[in-house]
Amino acid sequence: MSALQANSLSAQDNHYIVHAAVQAQFGDTTMTLEDFWCLFARHSSIAPLPLSKAVHAHRKWQKKQHNVEHGAKRTVAKDLGLKSDALPYARLAEVIPDLEIICCNREDSNEYKRGTTLVDVGNEDLLANLTGPFLAVPPPGKDWYIVSPGKSAIFVDTEGKIELVVIRGCCGMRPDILEYVNGVISEAVHDRKGVHYGWNAGAHHLRVFGLVNNLTQKTQKNLTDDEHQQKDGAILGILALTWNLLTTTLPEEVVAPTKAAIADAGLPPMASKGDIKECGYYLDLPCGRLHFQAADQAPAEAYMSQNYTAYVILYSSDDLYPHKSSLARPIHKDRLYAPYAFNWVTEHRVYDHKLAKIGPSNPHSLGGNYVDVLL
Repeated sequence: MSALQANSLSAQDNHYIVHAAVQAQFGDTTMTLEDFWCLFARHSSIAPLPLSKAVHAHRKWQKKQHNVEHGAKRTVAKDLGLKSDALPYARLAEVIPDLEIICCNREDSNEYKRGTTLVDVGNEDLLANLTGPFLAVPPPGKDWYIVSPGKSAIFVDTEGKIELVVIRGCCGMRPDILEYVNGVISEAVHDRKGVHYGWNAGAHHLRVFGLVNNLTQKTQKNLTDDEHQQKDGAILGILALTWNLLTTTLPEEVVAPTKAAIADAGLPPMASKGDIKECGYYLDLPCGRLHFQAADQAPAEAYMSQNYTAYVILYSSDDLYPHKSSLARPIHKDRLYAPYAFNWVTEHRVYDHKLAKIGPSNPHSLGGNYVDVLL
């Protein structure tokens, strides 16, 4: 009774309930709190008055908690627009402030070949030790089109096909959600050897379809099964949130064909070991754990990263660093079965503005940006 009044059941309390169920021939299954409610309802006529009061108080508290969670979920869904359907890009331009529609055809260039290293114009000296081919961008007579901070843009070709979408601040009303998502990403990146999560076709030399297992040996050794499950649940939650957020924020012309391609591929939804289901996820926010039982899971695979890069130029000046080294990664291609790839940048921070040469004359960050050389 005291455990019910305190809204918590210890292992010993649960043992007594199971024993009572056995005596009442309730069944031989593992007893849960819901089982106890059913047991109590069957035998309420013989239950002592203090126990009846405790059950009534707990049910009242349970209903109150349900209403609180339901209200919090409605607020999150409203703030992020999770209940909305994707809009055509023409309608988005009417509802998103500072969204610009830009007509721009993709170039059909043979210059950007695999194995070629790209470098910004003016920084060619960084590749002094490079033996392979390189290409300085942007080419002569052209310049970058920069989507300024706080601005959004949709690039559409002359046939009306969307080439690129940049939408800012889709989670700006909920910094608590961004903080939670970034915390889960930080833990995931720290715990794992790679940023890949979900299903995978296996390595090139051993192609076996299954769930990615990239936890570091140290993490695997130190985590209990419950801790592992808790971390996986948090990751599944933020990936499902990302998918549901982006599929309601991005234009319909992007979302619809991407969903169709995923359905045609016949891949299972995002999952982790021991947690494979079509829908439902939770978020552990400051207001408590919120369950979104009917929401879609993310697609089969996803990537999480912090300060991600494949290869970069490390050092280029003996005056700055005693060990001179030039390391760069040439152009490579990632094949997609869908027409678009989605990405949610949850944080972009420059720690040293002086080193990045950011100031009144150059307000844009020189790192962590997306560049499309063919637009």
